[in-house]
Amino acid sequence: MATAHLYQSQPPSHPAPYPNAAADAERLYKAMKGLGTDEKVLNEILGTRTRDQLQEVKKVFEQKYGKTLAHWIKGETSGHYEELCLALIEDKADYDALMVNHAIKGLGTDDDELVELICTRTNAELHAMKQAYQRLFHKEAEKDISGDTSGDYKRLLLAILRCERAETAVNVEEAKRDANLLYEKGEGKIGTDENTFIEILSKRSYPQLHAINTCYINLRGHSLERAIKSETSGNFRKALITILTPRDEYFADKIHDSVACVGTKDHQLIRCISFVTNSKPLCQAINSYYAHKHKNSVAKDVGSDTSGNYGKLCSSVLGNRTAL
Repeated sequence: MATAHLYQSQPPSHPAPYPNAAADAERLYKAMKGLGTDEKVLNEILGTRTRDQLQEVKKVFEQKYGKTLAHWIKGETSGHYEELCLALIEDKADYDALMVNHAIKGLGTDDDELVELICTRTNAELHAMKQAYQRLFHKEAEKDISGDTSGDYKRLLLAILRCERAETAVNVEEAKRDANLLYEKGEGKIGTDENTFIEILSKRSYPQLHAINTCYINLRGHSLERAIKSETSGNFRKALITILTPRDEYFADKIHDSVACVGTKDHQLIRCISFVTNSKPLCQAINSYYAHKHKNSVAKDVGSDTSGNYGKLCSSVLGNRTAL
């Protein structure tokens, strides 16, 4: 299991000004102007700079050259390479809002995507996403999600979006009480009281949920995840299990799923890379878990399953952030 600091909301960061923003903007412009594109420069800068640094590069680029960096990238790249480049330079909250809209627009819903975007985020990340969604689409994210989901699954997602998850230290006695309550309202009775599961899993901190799971194992001899699998189903079950899964384990398995199948789940892979590379400690924890489970580094497996400049950029981004 990963350490608790990877799961708790962090105060808004105030990174130091990036002194090389102007130089990076100029190099990117020169790499894309005229005939042909110097993808080596794009890969170097987009693959090694932090998202905060790239936000500064974007501002300087537009001020100096009159059009956005995204506009130039769209004109000079294509396919999955273009999608990854754009994901890496997008504002974090804006990207989450765009992906939520992607999950629910049109006919049907990509519930795997929606569950990931809602059930792995902190209060601060969800607040920022909702504000971005309102600004980009002139609608409330909750209203759109409510219209595209139903039942206990919808009630769970909307409860999480209220951003009432505690951010306090672990309380073992409360964890014991919750573990007992979840047993009494689940495996310990005929039928399941879904309201209790929604209340606890949408409001307890991630470290507290880890403690509740430990207490449940001590109480019943098996995990809370196993109980949820036996007592619930469908997208509701998927969302509950996602909440309980430590972030490093969740994203390591999600990335492996993206590359282990016949063909590559490129949109899923790009979405995961874009999110996890916001945090080097998270990337390192993912790589540690991935290497233990799959006997290879995450950068190597992703690099071997992708190709061209897309593959090179995937490897650069992951390799740079998983290096100790």
